[in-house]
Amino acid sequence: MAITRVNHTGISVSDMERSLTFYRDLLELEVIFDSDVPENTRLSEVVGMKQATGRVVWLRAGDTMIELWQWDTPRGRALPDDYIPADKGVTHFALQTDDVNSLYLKVVEAGYPANSPPRDLGLHLTTYIKGPDDEIIEILEDRATDEWLRELTGASLAARRQRNQQ
Repeated sequence: MAITRVNHTGISVSDMERSLTFYRDLLELEVIFDSDVPENTRLSEVVGMKQATGRVVWLRAGDTMIELWQWDTPRGRALPDDYIPADKGVTHFALQTDDVNSLYLKVVEAGYPANSPPRDLGLHLTTYIKGPDDEIIEILEDRATDEWLRELTGASLAARRQRNQQ
């Protein structure tokens, strides 16, 4: 029963065509599935919404997928204007690239906001951008190796134990 990988990230969108302009056209993700979804009792049970209907699009992102849902029934709520990464629940997802600076410029020039230009955080060269529905997306160049992460984790755990003993 081991988890073998993250299969996909689901994003609820208010306007599928606008979101496809961002994810498919701007970020150049490949559409691999696009379907209108009529009311289906089993789907409604799984997602916990009565009479769920809408449109779903799967986009390939490397060895995983992004799943866009435009729900027709029920209608969803927008993220609050003051939504930040410290809010509870899933607050962002990360897309890895080999050139974060170029992707950042492409996204910002297309009119999407970013918190900052890419910053070197050691493990990553990274920035947060906002998608069409103000969803938070991290774009990054990943530098982390398993060895480096184990080393940093060990140092952090040791420092935490020391603080707790004081």
